[in-house]
Amino acid sequence: MNKDHALPFPAGRPDPYKQLVDEPTFDPNKHLALGLPSETFKLGELGYQESELEGFASDFAYSSAFRILSDEGVEAMRHVCEQIYDNRNASAGTGANRLGSYARGAGYRSTFIRDFCDSPELAAHLSEIAGTRLGRHSVPAVACGINYAPEDITRAVDTWHVDSVGFDIVMMVTDPHVLKGGEFQVFQGTKQEGQALLGIEGEEGRDAQLPSERVTTIPFPDAGYGFLQQGTMIFHRACRLLERASRITMIPSFEVLPASAHDSTNTLNMADWEDPAIRPELARHELWRTSARLEALLDEVQLSDDPKALGERMAEAVASLNAFSEKLRSQST
Repeated sequence: MNKDHALPFPAGRPDPYKQLVDEPTFDPNKHLALGLPSETFKLGELGYQESELEGFASDFAYSSAFRILSDEGVEAMRHVCEQIYDNRNASAGTGANRLGSYARGAGYRSTFIRDFCDSPELAAHLSEIAGTRLGRHSVPAVACGINYAPEDITRAVDTWHVDSVGFDIVMMVTDPHVLKGGEFQVFQGTKQEGQALLGIEGEEGRDAQLPSERVTTIPFPDAGYGFLQQGTMIFHRACRLLERASRITMIPSFEVLPASAHDSTNTLNMADWEDPAIRPELARHELWRTSARLEALLDEVQLSDDPKALGERMAEAVASLNAFSEKLRSQST
């Protein structure tokens, strides 16, 4: 299995996901219209220290919105997302204190969405913006996600939180100009600062107000525009809607390649989610990236290596897999 490219989607489709039958065929020449952001921001600008970023492939934080889909691409994506709405996730999962209405694993349900998220053109473009090589995330539940407006608009579209995956796009699929409320906002500080202000930790979410002078709203010029963020490091939210409206965002997730590179995917957190087949998906991710780290280490071992240092490198290579396997064993008891 090639460790330099995204891990292929697994065979099959979990119940109760349903495959769409009425969808277009994704064509990057027709459906993409890739532009560049006017602004990008670095993690250091949010207050992160170099010592906190050791091993990170990029100090990229987030960008302003840039065009991703053509007009034809917007129409096609909206058509697909609207069909998936009736088959969205019923599980509370992280939605109990986070998402109001969502569909994970959209790539299982839509070939159009899967091919969009798998597009080499898209991955290359995002890699240029992030300053490091990215590929579609290996966990299908988060590789292709959709957020919808909650039925209860007293709930936030998504509360203040950090993500469980390294990089993701937030792309507006519906017309942002008709919305009252529902803005996307970023906290101008480290995630630890934001969480401390709200009294939360980890990937826990909270619908509350932060000091307005430390919050930035990212505007979307139109449908088909989105921005890129290093989501595990950015404290962010999507606000409540003030009036009922169609608000659909597409959230494709990405990870740093090759598979042996530093990985910030929080598989321990995601193992507590209730999405269909999430734990086998996470196991594939951990096995793939661990095997890549071990292969890289095998190529580096010298006969003159210090045994203690070598043992530490071996332990580091398998640490994430061991922690995840222990998590699975604890869940079955």
